[in-house]
Amino acid sequence: MPKVGMEPVRRKQLIEATITSIHQDGFQDATVARISRRAGLSVGLVNHYFDGKDDLLEATMQTLVDMTLADVEAGIDPRDRPLDRLMGYMQGHFAPGQRSPEAISAWLSFYAQVSERESFSGIQAAFDQALFDLLRPILAELVAPNRVEGIAQTIVSLVYGLWLRHAHDPEGFDLDMIHAIAREYVHGVVVTPGQA
Repeated sequence: MPKVGMEPVRRKQLIEATITSIHQDGFQDATVARISRRAGLSVGLVNHYFDGKDDLLEATMQTLVDMTLADVEAGIDPRDRPLDRLMGYMQGHFAPGQRSPEAISAWLSFYAQVSERESFSGIQAAFDQALFDLLRPILAELVAPNRVEGIAQTIVSLVYGLWLRHAHDPEGFDLDMIHAIAREYVHGVVVTPGQA
């Protein structure tokens, strides 16, 4: 856990440097020395602001989660119709911050470690739960109660798959294609007469 009295600015610097280092050096080679150098801070300060490298990595993954959830929430305008809120939920996963090369590298690296590290697995589980908590109330306004869970599971899986395809081929699998697929699925599954 973060030590009491840490300065948020220094923590932010180190987390940003960690994301950059993972992108440029790879997950295994993102050493404390390289991270601290990119942050313009001494190695000793990493241990001052974090309980070692593992704590810094966990904080970095949590930061990526928080940024993603903020983008998804920003796409959900409570004044919109449920269908528009659902599309906003899906599009929020593809906000600019989620598509930067640095964020993509970091996310892919953390995903690859989830099954190996219990702390990462816990962060991922909480992230998934938060995504479902945002999604289920929207679906509850669009489909019968017995359909909410199945459609929620499919949408989260679809979004993950679309993001992964885009991460590997951003030009060949662009946002227009992503949004078209999302719209086709939504209209085919949840739209009823009078809602289109």
